[in-house]
Amino acid sequence: MDALSEILRGIRLTGTAFIDAELSAPWSVQTPTVTDLAKRLAPHAGRIIPYHLISEGACTVRVGAEPALVVEAPEVVCFPHGDVHRLASDAELEPEPITTQGLIALTRAGEISRVKYGGGGGKTKLICGFFTCDRALSERLIMQLPRALNFRVRTDSAAMLLSGAVRDTHSRPDRAAKPGMQAVLCKVSELLFVEAVRSHVDALHEPSSGWLAGLKDRYVSAALALIHGEPGRPWTLDHLAAGSGTSRSTLAERFIRIMGQAPMQYLWQWRLHLAADALASSDRGMKKIASDAGFGSIAAFGRAFKREFGVSPARWRQSSTPP
Repeated sequence: MDALSEILRGIRLTGTAFIDAELSAPWSVQTPTVTDLAKRLAPHAGRIIPYHLISEGACTVRVGAEPALVVEAPEVVCFPHGDVHRLASDAELEPEPITTQGLIALTRAGEISRVKYGGGGGKTKLICGFFTCDRALSERLIMQLPRALNFRVRTDSAAMLLSGAVRDTHSRPDRAAKPGMQAVLCKVSELLFVEAVRSHVDALHEPSSGWLAGLKDRYVSAALALIHGEPGRPWTLDHLAAGSGTSRSTLAERFIRIMGQAPMQYLWQWRLHLAADALASSDRGMKKIASDAGFGSIAAFGRAFKREFGVSPARWRQSSTPP
């Protein structure tokens, strides 16, 4: 059981590949805000994470005033915080803003849109898309990630599958229109974010606290995998310790030191976040949601929920329901 996979599965990560771009130097573009993007492409998404797979050539990437990052094929770069960013053949070039309307005009539901742009010089090929996930459930993981997250593509990477599938639709356009192709591309693109986070975690020099540090600790990582894999199971500290291969005292000490709270406190908090998600995204009854969160009564659930989120479950559901 892998903690990172369980955590990312729990935040309902969904991927979409939507633009296959061929850019020729000189060129420089700036992306629209994810807020504008969400309104048109993913209106119900809690968080949008753009990504680019550089399949040929190279380009520079810049977020805000941070130094430009040079990315070369084969490489993936994604933006966990949804930042507006600039892509260019030369970092000194003034970017041409991509408007949301322009982006929408390029895309069609269920299709891979192909774009050619630039001055006719050296080529860079990108596959561009985005991931969506629940904001509340992903917050603690995302907040510890850098503004731009990149990794080199290995031969066994999901990026190779994505690039190959997109290339295949060039030679067989009829395949792109088949009902299952878009679903396959979306699922493969989700794996890119898992790889990006895993690559970042592997490269870290022993972070002291938080989820990323927890993922690098043998026992805390095992406990996190158990909690996120089966959050509704009636866990006790003894059960978590046994499943993590250590004693309850060792698990408790390491979990508190790294995660900033006790294992059972973390479990209850995670269940409340899952309950908040259920209230916002489903029509399940309050009693069922309270029971799934481990509470014996709606009243006890309501008190704990308000302590965590500042509003009652009913008010949370009301404010989360689209008009």
